[in-house]
Amino acid sequence: MLSIKSIFWYIRQFVWLTNNLRETAKVKKLKKTNPEEAEARIWKDAESWARGIVRSTGSTVRVVGSENLITDRAVLVVSNHQSYFDIPLIMGNTGFPVGFIAKTDLQKFPFLNDWMELIHCLFMDREDMKQSLKIITEGIKQIKGGQSMVIFPEGTRSKDGSVAEFHAGSFKLATKAKAPIIPITIDGSSKIMDRKWNIGKTEVILTIHKPIYTESLLKEEQADLNITVREIIAGALK
Repeated sequence: MLSIKSIFWYIRQFVWLTNNLRETAKVKKLKKTNPEEAEARIWKDAESWARGIVRSTGSTVRVVGSENLITDRAVLVVSNHQSYFDIPLIMGNTGFPVGFIAKTDLQKFPFLNDWMELIHCLFMDREDMKQSLKIITEGIKQIKGGQSMVIFPEGTRSKDGSVAEFHAGSFKLATKAKAPIIPITIDGSSKIMDRKWNIGKTEVILTIHKPIYTESLLKEEQADLNITVREIIAGALK
């Protein structure tokens, strides 16, 4: 059952999203006439929203290893998955535009789905192998085209905070595009939103690890990326 605090929080977010409909319409129109300006505006708005929605819960974010971020080329950000808040946590703390490989469930969220499409998110149905492969192929094209992407290779949120097995296919986004991988450990986001959708206040630690340059890896190393990256990410959890 939702707490009173959580109910009021959701009402405030709904009001903010509906008030933002005009801005959504503006940037969609601008994208047709001035794509570059639209892209910059879209990301500025998205980044501001991401920071604001985390702050609205009373939570704080501590970033460790920000010097490991790469801003001069497209990358694949790989992270563990504890909460729906993982998306705004990464958006608000990378410092560069990122799109997400997200579950098709998020397409059902009114208003939010529009903005996810505007920042180049792709929606994957992991129960549909053919569709999943299509989305991976599209993601590779986006990275080759200069768009950094984020994927949660566990495929779903963790139930207990532990890191599940990483799907090996996720890493084709980096190896096929010859893009660096930036592993990120998210620790604590499950306390912002629990699995019953209640909102809480906590400190989240984002640990940004050293990049892995996939173009210099041997075939055997590429094949083991899901294991290697999982170990790096899990190793930074409390």
